[in-house]
Amino acid sequence: MPSLEHCALTRRSFLVTAGLGVTAAAASGAVDPFPQAGSVPRYKVIQKGAGQKTYLLVFDKGAEVMAGLLQFAREHRLIGGALTGIGAVSDAGLAFFDRKKKEYLPIPLAQQAEVLALTGNLALRDKEPFFHVHTVLGLPDGSTRGGHLVHAHVWPTLEVVLTTWSMSVPRKLDRETGLPLLAP
Repeated sequence: MPSLEHCALTRRSFLVTAGLGVTAAAASGAVDPFPQAGSVPRYKVIQKGAGQKTYLLVFDKGAEVMAGLLQFAREHRLIGGALTGIGAVSDAGLAFFDRKKKEYLPIPLAQQAEVLALTGNLALRDKEPFFHVHTVLGLPDGSTRGGHLVHAHVWPTLEVVLTTWSMSVPRKLDRETGLPLLAP
């Protein structure tokens, strides 16, 4: 298994290159309340004021969650926030941080699962948006898998509430763990 730093760079490279194209929505003649379509989530601002803005993000079938979040943050110049969500995925890659090895151990999931809980935050790492997201996924037999979300493909939908802040909170590398921790 590669070191944590290698995983972070691999994940960042993946997020930069995956899911950045935008496809046109099918014309239906109806007014869509969500102005975006394609690999980034469709969205609607549902609240703003007091230095915050809250978005309802809707990911469509096949969208990659982490790539879509990152692209949305870049397009909207977001610098901090918190998110929650529910929905379902066709597959996912989760990870568990092994304290002794100081690396993420993969937890692959190659089947349909309900997103029972999705929670995380947005901060800046090296002046770039960085999402730290955890999830609990429900399987057909009622068992669950959970961990750090590395990637997932949506099927049929994922609904996320993202509340953003006007003030950034940076992440800085913690020497003891090797992790980019929040540094308020």
